[in-house]
Amino acid sequence: MPAVPTLPTDHQALIDRLVDAPQGVVVVTPNRRLARALELVVAERHIVSGNRSWPAPDVLPWDSWLVRFYEVASFAEGGEPLPELLPRAVERLAWENIVSRDGGEATLVGASVLAREAQSAWRLAQEWHVTVGSGREAFATEDTQSFTRWARAWEAESARRRWIDEARLPTIVPTMLERVGHQKPCLVVAYAFDLLKPAQREVLAACEQAGVSVAHVGPPAQVVVPRRVAMTSPREELELAARWARTRLEAWRGERMPRIAVVVPALAEQRELVRRVFSRVLAPGGEAGLFDLSLGRPLLEFPLVDAALTAIDLVSGAIPFDRASRLLRSPFLAGGEAERGSRAGLDLALRDVVPPLMDFHLLARLVADVSRAAPGRGKPPSCPALEHVFRMVSETALPSRAAEPSEWASAYARVLAAFGFPGERPRNAAEHQTLAKWNEALAALGALGAVSGRITGAAARRHLREACAETLFQPDAGEAPVQVLGLLESVGLDFDALWVCGLTDDAWPQSPRPHPFLPVLAQKEAGVPQASAEASLELDRRITRGWARAASEVVFSHALADADRALAASPLLTEVDVADAGSLMVGTQPTRFDALFAAGQALDAFTHFEDESGPVLTDSSPRGGTRILADQAACPFRAFARHRLGAEGIESVEPGLGAAERGILLHALFASVWESLVDHASLVSKTPDELKAIVDKAAQRSVRRLKAELPGRLEGRFEELERERLARVALEWLQAEKGRTPFSVVQTEERMELAAGPLTLRGQVDRVDRLDNGTLAVIDYKSGRASVGGWLGERPDDPQLPLYAHSMKEPVGAVAFATLRAGKRRFEGLSRQSGWIPQVGVVSSHQTASKHYGSWDQLLQGWREAIDALAVAFVKGDARVDPKRQGATCQRCDVGSICRVRERVALEDEDRSDDDGESEEAEASTGEPS
Repeated sequence: MPAVPTLPTDHQALIDRLVDAPQGVVVVTPNRRLARALELVVAERHIVSGNRSWPAPDVLPWDSWLVRFYEVASFAEGGEPLPELLPRAVERLAWENIVSRDGGEATLVGASVLAREAQSAWRLAQEWHVTVGSGREAFATEDTQSFTRWARAWEAESARRRWIDEARLPTIVPTMLERVGHQKPCLVVAYAFDLLKPAQREVLAACEQAGVSVAHVGPPAQVVVPRRVAMTSPREELELAARWARTRLEAWRGERMPRIAVVVPALAEQRELVRRVFSRVLAPGGEAGLFDLSLGRPLLEFPLVDAALTAIDLVSGAIPFDRASRLLRSPFLAGGEAERGSRAGLDLALRDVVPPLMDFHLLARLVADVSRAAPGRGKPPSCPALEHVFRMVSETALPSRAAEPSEWASAYARVLAAFGFPGERPRNAAEHQTLAKWNEALAALGALGAVSGRITGAAARRHLREACAETLFQPDAGEAPVQVLGLLESVGLDFDALWVCGLTDDAWPQSPRPHPFLPVLAQKEAGVPQASAEASLELDRRITRGWARAASEVVFSHALADADRALAASPLLTEVDVADAGSLMVGTQPTRFDALFAAGQALDAFTHFEDESGPVLTDSSPRGGTRILADQAACPFRAFARHRLGAEGIESVEPGLGAAERGILLHALFASVWESLVDHASLVSKTPDELKAIVDKAAQRSVRRLKAELPGRLEGRFEELERERLARVALEWLQAEKGRTPFSVVQTEERMELAAGPLTLRGQVDRVDRLDNGTLAVIDYKSGRASVGGWLGERPDDPQLPLYAHSMKEPVGAVAFATLRAGKRRFEGLSRQSGWIPQVGVVSSHQTASKHYGSWDQLLQGWREAIDALAVAFVKGDARVDPKRQGATCQRCDVGSICRVRERVALEDEDRSDDDGESEEAEASTGEPS
């Protein structure tokens, strides 16, 4: 081992050593980001010196260093072999087996969940030397007693099979040092460890005893006076932090890239909000690479991995159609790019015939059937590459019974190869890294055989999915000048400018979080920082001090309120000077980053202009029925997109019947019932048995009609249950009809033309009664939510019945919903006089229900004016993005991806309560015959 020069004592000395003489030096850090930051500093020094290549410094996170050290030692010759190191996924499975054999809690909570907690408790106990089963039975809880049993079983199992886990690697470091001999480093530098755990101290002590020099170096400390700023809300706090980061970026004068950081303690929970805010401020024109979110996402959420898992699940059993649909349209299958358009058309055609759940063989058969003939969809889509993929997959078999995990991993790889995964499209850097991470997860599945033995396919898929869900991953896109960091990732780093958000009194210092599986007293005695309020406070105080000297400019911030909760500054900020928010937005002069921002702003100005009107409509009889007017009232752009541009949302395939299908059944049911009954007199004259026979026949006819229109949606026992439900609804409703004054039914499901301003619309009225006073009552069946208030105002939510009322050739005395919801079967509506229909209100100046109008005639006139105005606006091409109720209107809109209103309106701040929203059935009903 070479002679050791003077040990580095500070950050600058360490960088000098890594630049000038890195051989034999290992630098260990608390986390991977800190290791990467040190490597970049060394690289910057070499670049400034004009070097085009240089020896890479040996900088690793602590855990990675220990695992690498073990691997080197295990291959060294001589001495007793080291125990086998289990990967974390394999160790987790071993814990799960132990927990499952123990029973009890595992039955209620799930062995997988408990194994994850047990593994973390074991790691914490080893790192901090917390005694498991300390003999303090008086302080033991049911959880700690269970963990003690599991830990003892794990110790016995690992001793018997000569296993070791990562948490216990420090215990064999002396042996590892003996085995590596001259290969051990000459110097180990512990960099930026604010607090060394007992196990870490033992490792470093063992290194020193073996003749390895050990140095402790902290991050650079800058002399700065931090400032504190308070904002009204957490969202405004994020907005200000993003604008501050932009001004610092614009003001940067250095040759190297600046290091500007914004710390968001709750980044995991607020990741999407943070991304939107920083994208809007730092990348308004789509500029890439100006900021980076540090916290990764579960591997499961990446489209490439989702496609792989979906393909495996599809060949293994039935999956929901929405997952199969994503796979059909995925670019990660063979031919996915070349057949992108035709596969989208195929997916659309499949929605008419598929059940909610399907397996691979059913999907392949339906794809073949639809490809030969796609009724109602025009020319059948041609997807020869997809058909070839399905043939290849059908020839690839999975194990038919329990098998070794390695066999399942190999079989899944073959299945994916048959699907042509990951597709022929050139992959970008992020997809290359994601694919590599997926291959690691598949390899980890194969490694489970060390503890599992033979497992079923369902177990293999569960382990694979859990591994992808628990793996946080973020592709390396290179360094960005602005870093948005989580709490722990920021500790030990140094920056040019630093902003720390969210330092409120309820969030900082953090509340103690002792592990529930370890005795709290034992954790406190071991010094675990999260075990007590005192230790947690001291740790957070040290972190705060570290932030205060981590940059030449430091800003702490907090919100004054969050919704209806009042907030205050953290007590750890009491000595920090308060600053005005405006003083942080310093003026700047042009820099090299301004060109990026200027280009984005110029593009923004060039591509964005107001154009709220389309061409005038020349067709006076457009398709769409009364839905045109309802959409125009809800949002002019919705009406323009749906009925002028032909845009429509893709219907989802759900289990059972949706609102639209149930509506079809109910309309057909009551049309058939009143064909037989005709009037009130006939209804009251029927015996219960006669009425039941009429209703049963009508229910059978309505189900038969739906089956003809939508084959495959009602079969077997489900068909029988639906007939029984329809008959029950009809009998209960007819009892309510018996209490009415005499009437006769003169129209059911009758098509008619409706005049609305310059438009002639087609509609189909559910039912028209002639009352005993000679006037007509227009009735609309509703199985969902209905509101009379939806008829009123200049922008009525549901103008269908008002338009029907105006289109009748005889006087109309009442309009009403026949509400068929369970528990609320009643009439709801308005009439000229009381008593004509039960529960229907009277329009008069004394009725609060008619606050817009004082009489029936005024109501009819108001309806006519509102309907005509909506029709005229539609014909003129009014296409304003003007949702009537913002969030409530946009929540159920299927053309939001075209108007992109969600990027302009903060929907999360809107009231989304159903009471203020549009009726569910208003969306489903078009008012036009199919």
